[in-house]
Amino acid sequence: MNTHNDRLPMFAGDSIPLPDVRGFGRMIFDPVWAERAHPASAGHEILHVVAGRMDLVLGDRRYAIGPGDTALVPAGAMHRDEFDTDRGLDILYCSFTWPLADAYFRCVGNDTLAAMSSDRRTQLVAMFDQLRADPPGESPTSRLLLRVRLLAILLFILRQQDDTPSPETESASHRLMLRAKEYVHAHYADCVGLNDIAAALHVSPYHLSHVFSRESDFSLFAYLMQVRMAKAKELLRHGRCTVADVSHAVGYQDPNYFAKVFRRQVGRSPSAFAAAKRPG
Repeated sequence: MNTHNDRLPMFAGDSIPLPDVRGFGRMIFDPVWAERAHPASAGHEILHVVAGRMDLVLGDRRYAIGPGDTALVPAGAMHRDEFDTDRGLDILYCSFTWPLADAYFRCVGNDTLAAMSSDRRTQLVAMFDQLRADPPGESPTSRLLLRVRLLAILLFILRQQDDTPSPETESASHRLMLRAKEYVHAHYADCVGLNDIAAALHVSPYHLSHVFSRESDFSLFAYLMQVRMAKAKELLRHGRCTVADVSHAVGYQDPNYFAKVFRRQVGRSPSAFAAAKRPG
């Protein structure tokens, strides 16, 4: 049985062909399309709602789509675009053909778009806004730019599928995050960074950074700083160490830099924090 990432090999190379755009522009939808099922006859369709709301009825599935949302319709697919004909529907429409479309639509669909996080959805809206902002034109350069931007959108959507972990990957990712945390707690006093931790865990820095951020909702750098600041506050509360001693004890070779980081994170200088915590 294929794993999640086994379905994406055609998109992993360096020579992905550009889609061929057959039609593009703002479109006020015809009310008849809300009443009768019709095929995507001009090619594959990508629909981005500018204003209004619609229900895309595709096979036995129904997708509610509002302003800022996006939908995909494979070529030839029978569908209806149900919307309030009194209010109308304003769509940024693009039809296209693409040699990799069959493989693409086996990996990606409207469920992929519905599962997008709000952050990624915002990024996708910005990509469509850029499409709308590009000066219209039929010059070879304008057509090429349109094809490049469309490919970027299609691959951005594909990445949502690629980034959704399988249960096996999710478990491995969680274990890697825990191992990274254990390493930080054991070595926070050393002058360590992302590259050092990744090398110790036998993974690439990019992979470690990506997995840690996804599994814990904050970066490995932020976690390392959090651990160091917590230990620094503990040492300063006891009042037995100088600021320089504390700086070295939590992995900062330069006490002045440590003091700046501490003030930025805690809201007061190390010496002021220590004075406030001393009894009497």
